[in-house]
Amino acid sequence: MTFRCPAALTAPLLLLALLTGCGRDTDPAASPEPRAARPAPAAGPATTPPTAPPASSASSVPPSAPPSTPASPHPATTAPEPRPPSPVRPTARTTPAAPAPARTPAPVARTGGGGGRDGRATGTTLRIGGWSSGVVRGGQETIDACRDAVQWSGPDFGREDGYKMRTVVVVGHDYCGFGQFATLPVGTVVTVETPREILRYRVYARHLTPGRGTPAHGLYWGDLTLQSCVGPDTGFSYLVRT
Repeated sequence: MTFRCPAALTAPLLLLALLTGCGRDTDPAASPEPRAARPAPAAGPATTPPTAPPASSASSVPPSAPPSTPASPHPATTAPEPRPPSPVRPTARTTPAAPAPARTPAPVARTGGGGGRDGRATGTTLRIGGWSSGVVRGGQETIDACRDAVQWSGPDFGREDGYKMRTVVVVGHDYCGFGQFATLPVGTVVTVETPREILRYRVYARHLTPGRGTPAHGLYWGDLTLQSCVGPDTGFSYLVRT
């Protein structure tokens, strides 16, 4: 059985077939038409990439690490701790010397007042409290030597007599350490140690006269007179034996 299209449909079908055949390329060598490329999406406004900041000064560049020291091929060893020094034993050089004993020269014969040019030892020590000094006979040169108190005149200690003006006179410069001879308070006890005995004297009066080293004639009293300078003046302490 053959299907036949109605006449009303035949004409439109032919027209469609013709249009379809005209739209194709009849050249067998021609390649099929490529598809149009899909348009790229629209890009946004162009932006300028940020410019790298200029290189800063050498001070802002971090310093490079110092070259490392190559490790020693030998294993590290620990240095031994130092031993403390041995205590130094005192020797004769480091041991302080003992103080020299006080001079105790042998007594000499009695001499006249005023003394000689050289000091002559009497083996006598004069003590005032904790202070002491040797006593030698002598004159001005011995006084100026500043070594000992000087018995300027009078008999030996223990043979004095103030009532008969037999006064022992002991003097010394103030700048030699004998200034207290002129300023002893009344009542002060002075001890004199001689080779024969120990004598004690007590201050009963003082006197001050103008001038340094002025003549002291008539100013020696009592059993013992101690004399020294006091500033621009000369002072005397008078003592009686107890």
